[in-house]
Amino acid sequence: MVRVVDDGHGRPPVGPAPSGGHGLVGMRERVGVYDGSLVAGPRLAGGWRVEARLPLPSTPGTEVVAA
Repeated sequence: MVRVVDDGHGRPPVGPAPSGGHGLVGMRERVGVYDGSLVAGPRLAGGWRVEARLPLPSTPGTEVVAA
C-alpha cells in the first residue's frame, strides 16, 4: 500500500500548475492494470488523501515494509 496525505496547509502557488497529466483518472487506470485499488478524497481533518493498494505475489521471506 502507498498512502500520501496532505494536511491542507500547503504553500502559496508560485506560478501556474503544469498541465498535460492524467491525474487521479490515470493513477486509477494504472493501479487497475495490476488488479489494485485507488482511494482518493478529502480528509475530515482537512487536506487530501490518496491511497493505492497493489496485490503482491506472496513468497515466504520476501515481505517488504516501508516506513
